[in-house]
Amino acid sequence: MKICTTFFMPLAMVLVMMAVAESHIPTTLDGPFDPVTHRFDPSLRQDSEDLPVTHPRLRKNVTSNFAEQIALAISSPTSMWVSWVTGALSTLRISKKFCFLRIGLNVTPIDSASVESEVWYGKESGKYISVRKGDSVVYSLLYPFEGLWNYTSGIIHHVKLKGLEPSTRYYYKCGDSSTPAMSREFIFETFPKPSPNNYPARIAVIGDLGLTSNSTSTIDHLKF
Repeated sequence: MKICTTFFMPLAMVLVMMAVAESHIPTTLDGPFDPVTHRFDPSLRQDSEDLPVTHPRLRKNVTSNFAEQIALAISSPTSMWVSWVTGALSTLRISKKFCFLRIGLNVTPIDSASVESEVWYGKESGKYISVRKGDSVVYSLLYPFEGLWNYTSGIIHHVKLKGLEPSTRYYYKCGDSSTPAMSREFIFETFPKPSPNNYPARIAVIGDLGLTSNSTSTIDHLKF
């Protein structure tokens, strides 16, 4: 039995085009669309109170100019950003408890140059063969009106570590060695070299986390 290829090929192309058309993924260019909504479940909690300033996640847990809120940001397989916050806080009495805040009627921005930005690191615990220095900045929201509470941040430090080895564990601490006010030791591992077979194990993405009890529950559910 012979098949007429001159007829079969155009027919196959038509079938493929029909299949593609049926599996078309709509975009905003195809709109506007009617919104898809779900009826609100009244049994769900409708609000979430902000965490008190005495909460362990918000209160100041270090003394003097020691680093807190230490965070990492991967730049490449051979580099890493280390960020943290330092700075003395004003004292506010709330519900018979003293809380440390950077908000009030008469807050004064901290001098960002008053504390150094240093990261000591190495491949062995307790042996820091490299030191990098970085920059620091302070953000303030100062109203030109009386009676409004102003805000000023602590000193936000950023240090970029360069020349690292991919897929390597590093031990580090950060702070100001001249005070001295260095943090305890922490660990990070650099990304592997780019490859079709190298992918991060897990990535967690959170938007607009907030400072509520729901926020802490979200963080507690993150497992690495």
